[in-house]
Formats: sequence, C-alpha cells, structure tokens
Amino acid sequence: MDNFSRLIAHSGSKCSDDEWNEYCRMPQVRTDETPGDWKSRIWPRLQYFRDNDLLPTGGSKKYLEARKLEEWWSELNMRWCSYTPEIGMVICFSCEQLVYTGKMTKNMGNNYNHIGMERHWASHCTGNQYCGVSYEEYQKIIQKPKSTRKYDDNYALRRYELWTTNAIRRIKRAREVGKKIRACIKIQRKVVEWIYRPDGLMATELALHYACLQNI
Repeated sequence: MDNFSRLIAHSGSKCSDDEWNEYCRMPQVRTDETPGDWKSRIWPRLQYFRDNDLLPTGGSKKYLEARKLEEWWSELNMRWCSYTPEIGMVICFSCEQLVYTGKMTKNMGNNYNHIGMERHWASHCTGNQYCGVSYEEYQKIIQKPKSTRKYDDNYALRRYELWTTNAIRRIKRAREVGKKIRACIKIQRKVVEWIYRPDGLMATELALHYACLQNI
C-alpha cells in the first residue's frame, strides 16, 4: 500500500498498518473495566500516537470516544454479529481528563463536535488547548463576508468562540476565589485582634500574626 492509499485507509493518520489496527482497538472498553481502568490501560500508547502525530484527522485529534462491544446472534445470517457503539464517555486531549458527554445527538446550529464536548470545552476544560486558532487568524476570518466563508472558516470561528467563553469563565472564577481568600484573611485578622488586644498583645507580636496570615 503506497503512502497516499494508506492515508485514505487510515483516515489521514500517518501510522503503519499495525499501529492503525492497534488504534482502532483503543476505544473499546472491556467488559470488566471501568472507564477509569480503560483510560489507564490505553493512556501510554495513546500518548505515543499523540506525540508522534499519528492520530486521524478531525475530531479524533481532540478527543477519543469510549466504546463498548455489543454482540448478538443473527438468525438471518446464521452467525454472530457485533458493533461498538459510543457509551457517552471520552478522553479530552486538551485537559487529559475523562469527560461524560451523554448520548450522541445530532449537532444543531453552530455545533461542529459532539454537543457534550462543546459544553465541556466552553466551561470545564482546564487545558483550553483545543482551539488551534490564533487571534490574527481569527481577525482574518471575521473580516471575510459571511457569504464567502467556508466550512473550515466557520469551524475555526466556533473553536475560537468556545475558547473565549472558557477563558472568560476561568478568569471570573479566579477573581471570585481571590475575593474569598481576601475575605477570609480579613476575618482572620479581625479575630486575632479581637482575641489578643484585650490582653495587651504587643504590636510586634500582632504583626507576626499578620505575617503568618498573609501566607495562607
């Protein structure tokens, strides 16, 4: 098989035939495995595929969907048949975490990936590395008339939109945590003052307490 034929057969992946067969078996969760066990088992080899750019093109470069083998006896064909449907669990390559996505539904509106993954990327993904679109590229695309934008342009805009939503939420959460920490320190200082001032605690000792609280 030449390189071009291999790329087509392997969905754009540069891996060998043996590596492709290995990759095709990776999504399958064994009967006695939990999703966590499944991830631990395939993770070293999955990292090898990622580090060497051997993953198929498209959504497969952003996440891997877990699947479960289903078998049944076909009276019509007089043989065992099988297929491996998704089970609503994926490994997100951006944050390297297991993500519950739910059942696959038809994408509506501006969703270019599994709707569960888009929700994760917009809210809970800590890696936030799935975008792949720089601000300069975003500006070039956004300046194009909508009628001339191609599918890839709209897909890039969607990823940038999800990345922006995620970044804004993370900044807001960080600010909220900062406010809570500052409030706790202030309360602790007041408690220290309330406890020790009646007993005539020296200013230097009180300053030492303040210094300790600053490190919390």
